[in-house]
Amino acid sequence: MLSDLFKSEERIKILYYTLYRKEASVSRTAKDTGTNKGLVSRYLEMMSRSGLLLRKNRSYCLAENHKVRAVKILLNLEKLKTDTIKFPWMSGLGIFGSWAIGTNMIESDLDVWVRADSYPPELEIAKLQNAIKKMAGCETNIVVLTPQKMKEIREKDLPFYNSLLRESIVLVGENIEWMG
Repeated sequence: MLSDLFKSEERIKILYYTLYRKEASVSRTAKDTGTNKGLVSRYLEMMSRSGLLLRKNRSYCLAENHKVRAVKILLNLEKLKTDTIKFPWMSGLGIFGSWAIGTNMIESDLDVWVRADSYPPELEIAKLQNAIKKMAGCETNIVVLTPQKMKEIREKDLPFYNSLLRESIVLVGENIEWMG
């Protein structure tokens, strides 16, 4: 299945297009991705047989299952070229929320945490936010996690603290497990 999914640039374009929308038709997908209808039709049918899409009359709906989430996480990580992101004040960088668990859609924003010993200047955070926003192609929210901030989150919002630890993906540097 994986080798067929990622076989060509055109297929990857179609994959990006369909997995971030609730519904996709052959005509609209072909038009919006600049690929031909025959390829789109065959590929959407293959995605349906693979369990990523569900056929609904003349269109396809996104299936809600572990395969879809896993492929979306892979596509999400592919968008984020974090090896180019280096700030001296930052000791770790990760994502959390819908992008980290593969449930994001086209309108979703990206939630990013940054590990730092102390809070950096706002201009530095804005530079980081803009760099990530350009990569992701969506609105980006940055949460700076200092040891003090992690302690505060653990004390005041334990469910959020636990979800940060459980569901985030470390992209660069240190994780946040032993903070606070």
